[in-house]
Amino acid sequence: MVSLGVAVTLVCGAAVGLTSATASAAASAPTDLKTAGSPCAGAAPGPYLSPQRLNMAGAVSLQGTHSGTPRSGRQADFQVWDVTDPARPQQWLVEMGEESNTVYVQLEDESRQLDGVTYAWRVRVLDGADASPWSNTCHFTVDRDGGEAPTVTSTVYPVSSWGGTGAIGVPGTFTLTSASADTVSYLYEFYSAELPDEYQESSVDAVGLGGPAVVTFTPKAATSHSLTVYAVDRAGNRSERTTHPFYVKETRPEVFSAAYPESMPNQDYNVGVPGAFDFRATVAGTASFAWRIDEGGPSGTVPADANGKATAMIAPTRGGRQTLYVHSVTQDGTAHAPRAYSFTVDNAPVLTGDTGGEVTIGSSLTIHLAPRAPQVVEYLYWPEYSGLDERPVVTTTVPARSDGSADLVWTATETRVDGLRIQSRSADGTLSTPRWLNVSVDGARPTVTRTGSTAAGTSSTFTAHSGMANIAEYVATLNGDDSTQQVLRPAADGKVTFSFHTMVIGHNYVSVIARNAAAVQTDEGTQVWTTTDEPQVSSVDFPENGSGRLATGTFTFSSYLPDTVGYRYSMNSGPDVTIPARADGTAQVTWTPTAEGAHRLRVLRIKADNSWSRTFMDYRFAVANAVTTVASVAPGTVPSGDLRTITIHGTQLHQDDKVEVSPYRTVPIRAWVKTVSPDRRTLTAEVDLSHAVLGPATLTLHPYGTLKPVVLANAFTIGPPPALQSVKPPTISGTVAAGGTVTATPGEWTPSAEHYWYQWSANGVEIWNANDSTFTIPVALLGQRLTVSVKASRDRYTSTTVTSAAVSVDRMIRLPHRPKFDPDKPWSTPRLPPT
Repeated sequence: MVSLGVAVTLVCGAAVGLTSATASAAASAPTDLKTAGSPCAGAAPGPYLSPQRLNMAGAVSLQGTHSGTPRSGRQADFQVWDVTDPARPQQWLVEMGEESNTVYVQLEDESRQLDGVTYAWRVRVLDGADASPWSNTCHFTVDRDGGEAPTVTSTVYPVSSWGGTGAIGVPGTFTLTSASADTVSYLYEFYSAELPDEYQESSVDAVGLGGPAVVTFTPKAATSHSLTVYAVDRAGNRSERTTHPFYVKETRPEVFSAAYPESMPNQDYNVGVPGAFDFRATVAGTASFAWRIDEGGPSGTVPADANGKATAMIAPTRGGRQTLYVHSVTQDGTAHAPRAYSFTVDNAPVLTGDTGGEVTIGSSLTIHLAPRAPQVVEYLYWPEYSGLDERPVVTTTVPARSDGSADLVWTATETRVDGLRIQSRSADGTLSTPRWLNVSVDGARPTVTRTGSTAAGTSSTFTAHSGMANIAEYVATLNGDDSTQQVLRPAADGKVTFSFHTMVIGHNYVSVIARNAAAVQTDEGTQVWTTTDEPQVSSVDFPENGSGRLATGTFTFSSYLPDTVGYRYSMNSGPDVTIPARADGTAQVTWTPTAEGAHRLRVLRIKADNSWSRTFMDYRFAVANAVTTVASVAPGTVPSGDLRTITIHGTQLHQDDKVEVSPYRTVPIRAWVKTVSPDRRTLTAEVDLSHAVLGPATLTLHPYGTLKPVVLANAFTIGPPPALQSVKPPTISGTVAAGGTVTATPGEWTPSAEHYWYQWSANGVEIWNANDSTFTIPVALLGQRLTVSVKASRDRYTSTTVTSAAVSVDRMIRLPHRPKFDPDKPWSTPRLPPT
């Protein structure tokens, strides 16, 4: 295979020199020859090349320039041969570009570019029957192998383990010797276990081809080291790796301090407080230790005892991180390498109270500050942020009380805070080291839930709740559109409920934040859902995921989207049918099943632009020749006289069932079906029993889609109509005395009565012909108790009679004179009470 998309043919053909150029070829031989980008080498061995190091293809490229006129159909004819076997060249034919005079090929066949072989090559241009002269011959040698690993020797730092040689600051030389005769340089890298990132890979030239090289190294640390070396040949190949491990002798003293440890600071010690530092020599003959603290700190010398140990009492003069340098001085006056001992003097304030941890955004921490430095007049604090959130340091000052203490109240207003740095300032302006207070801020991201349809064009209801305290308002946004923003007040429980109507088809999201009165806001909570534009399908006759009857029924198609002009549907993968939508966007399809079993209706919505909805409604249902039963009717007794509701219990009941009620020995009365439960076990119907005969009644149900009725004899009893109820009994008013006139009020009834009848009684005995609402009391009733009974009636209700409370006739009206008797009007003679 050859790069650049050119066609290549490899031919092992005639010996070099046997293929002659066509005599009529006008063009000259290719020139400007290059091998792997380097000028042509006219003599062997040429450049040494490692193909895998040359380019991504791992191939040697051959290139030249032809002076002929560019046109299609020309080919570059390359010949490549082993200089020891010129009679069997490789031939590579490459199509040249129509507008280019460059001849180019990449030799990618590794089996024909053998390691250690010197190759020659030449090229000519073929143009139909014409051929240019051959170019000059160039040479190169393939070298794919870097050879064996070199050796490393050192007098000062030979291969060694524990104990070591030399010392920090003592230089040593390392001699690198190649195992290959064509090494031109060495790649080497030193490594220190104590300073692992200190040294980088370097290169040094060999002293002559295949010769050695010498490098010098001065250790900056003690203990474990190594030197890694590669020999590099003329082709740039690396040899196998050599590792030379060596151990640098430790001459730095050991340092330890419990007062000022290297790790966590000891808060029992502070600026100006002396602490013990223990030194132990690692060099024989140590007479003393010299020490100093960096940045102009204190310094001194302490003698070593017979065991090479000493203790120095050192009082740091400043707070914070600092380094103590200690070196051994031997009896001959030699100062050996210093030990660097880093420690922290903690004079940061003491924190109590709300000392960190997790805090909810909008909430506050109260931190009590106590000084660890003298004459503290104030405290400074600043937040530090997480991740790549780099911000300038902005400090806030808190004044100290006379005793140097203070209270810091910090409110979490954002979530990226990692913690606080707090330091004190003394009267002379000296700042203590900062105290770190770790803080994790909970963004109180609202939890958002959604209920509602997933159909585009409908509304969804959302409930949001955040853990932030004292929420003043929520802000809800639909799909990132600020024009949809709703600012909402929370309920007493801190929650908020709101709705969004979306016409977007596909991905939708609602984002919610909460704010308190100080305008601190939470992280954003979201609720994501996907809306679809398929139509809606409903059917009473063939309920979805339910069972319909083996009879004709209807389906109703509808859509929430206003651009619906029609529907396209298929039943059971049958042919597609298109129907227009009505003015309200709905359509109805009538269908008659031909077999029981599962069925599938697929419906698409047709839009105003005559395109279809993205998704279809897959409506699945079953059809069964189900048996309808009637088990009972409630209530057991139904009053006659009006339109009454009855409830039928059974199975496979349907909205289109026909119901009849047959009173005893009379014609059936038609009932109207009102509701059917989803499980089709309960049906309610209304029947007019205004003129029904009292007694047992039979119920007959004619199931939808079948001819055989279901009959339940003595299904219920038709009872008398309900009685009128007296709310307030009748009363008697007027002159309750012999000769006086009284009037009866009928009282109050529910429902209200339409007619009243009256009957007056004395001592419980009805008075003949006393049937009006008014009554004149005769003298004969003197001393008796008078009552009136009122009978109330209303159409379709049973009449009810109620008697008033009794009144006593215990006096008589005195007439001023006797009227003159008129024999022509005998009825005018007053009727006197008996003597």
